[in-house]
Amino acid sequence: MSYDSKRDAHTQLVLGMADRQGLDLQEMILRAELSEDQIDQAVDRCLGCTQPDACKCLLDSAGPQLNLPDYCRNGDLFDQLGAK
Repeated sequence: MSYDSKRDAHTQLVLGMADRQGLDLQEMILRAELSEDQIDQAVDRCLGCTQPDACKCLLDSAGPQLNLPDYCRNGDLFDQLGAK
């Protein structure tokens, strides 16, 4: 898998996990509550994860909301954004 396609896959994981937490990251960027750099950093953290396949399976099988797995490297960010 090329770096670009791997980064795209992890971007989708970040967006999917955020969505399941009730967070629309793209809308938050438009409202200046979140920067594109913060999204890039979230994707970078996700790229360092050792369990992306488990994350993808979780997103594919879960309902509209799910609890973040303990291994999620963006849990703090999602918690912070959800508190706004």
